[in-house]
Amino acid sequence: MVSQRIRVGVIGLGGMAGHHMNMLSRIPEATITAICDVNPDLLDKVGDQLQVDRRYRDYASIVQDPEVDCLLSVVPNEAHADILELCIRHGKPCMSEKPFTATFAEAERLKELYEASPIPCMVGFSYRYVPAFRYAKHLIEQGELGEIRHITVNYLQQWGAEMFDTPFSWRFSKKMSGSGALGDLGSHMIDAARYFVGEFSQVASLMKTFVSRRKAPGTGEWIDVDVDDFAAFVAEFENGAAGVFTTSRNAVGFGNHLEVTVFGTLSTIQVNCEQPKVVRQRVKRDGIFETDVTTLTVPESFEVSQLQDFLDMVRGERKKDAPDFWDGYQNQLVLDKVIRSFDTGQRVSVR
Repeated sequence: MVSQRIRVGVIGLGGMAGHHMNMLSRIPEATITAICDVNPDLLDKVGDQLQVDRRYRDYASIVQDPEVDCLLSVVPNEAHADILELCIRHGKPCMSEKPFTATFAEAERLKELYEASPIPCMVGFSYRYVPAFRYAKHLIEQGELGEIRHITVNYLQQWGAEMFDTPFSWRFSKKMSGSGALGDLGSHMIDAARYFVGEFSQVASLMKTFVSRRKAPGTGEWIDVDVDDFAAFVAEFENGAAGVFTTSRNAVGFGNHLEVTVFGTLSTIQVNCEQPKVVRQRVKRDGIFETDVTTLTVPESFEVSQLQDFLDMVRGERKKDAPDFWDGYQNQLVLDKVIRSFDTGQRVSVR
């Protein structure tokens, strides 16, 4: 039984972990009791800042620590499956960053384990917690759009373009990441589509690598990039709706631009993560072709913390639309089919 105060362990102390730990500091019932990272200097630096004595270099030890009620896993993609497997085997609730796993084969292995021994498990599809996205979901459920016809999703970032001379990192390695822009950014696009529209039924894709070599940090040695930095695909959903998706790390002029437009028989809504409290709705008013564009301000009630939802999940309280193990599994299934479509040059069924 988890106590009222929840003791959290954090695996991986890079940039995203800092964001999560900052969010945890705003939740009164959460306390970080243990941390883990392969970098001893970073481990000591963060441990001293947080005044945390329980410090681990290997994630198996922190998973088995009885002083830890639940875990945040914020590591490169190649370690996601191993950490989740350990958490399932030891009954430790976990919130894992996305994508769920590096490969679908790993997701299949976890599925068998999870069905036998389920645990509270959340996957870091953070854009479900953008207030505008949540309000748009509410409008869809209220019938404001009528029947959904199609959706377009664009997730564009510029940091991978040549002009920025971004050095090689694990994100450019297939072994460590599974895929490039597709898994990193495309996983959010897929989750947004499932959140707003429903399950995929088939996909057809194109993937490219525009910057094929990058310099190693420190040495300047050129290293080949073996993952995509651009991916696009079209899709059909089980309810008959259609979708168009584009993601790129080469979109000069775009910082972190995730934009979703959902087209219905009655109206269209558009949201963008860079405007977290704005929903734009297009509705036909008077005349044959005239359309009003209304900017809707999102009510404060749609501001919800993902980490609070996770802690509630640890307590056994499953909140509506909280992204769980099965959302991670389904997301990885679609990613796998997008890759297979590109490899075969054919449209692929999602089953």
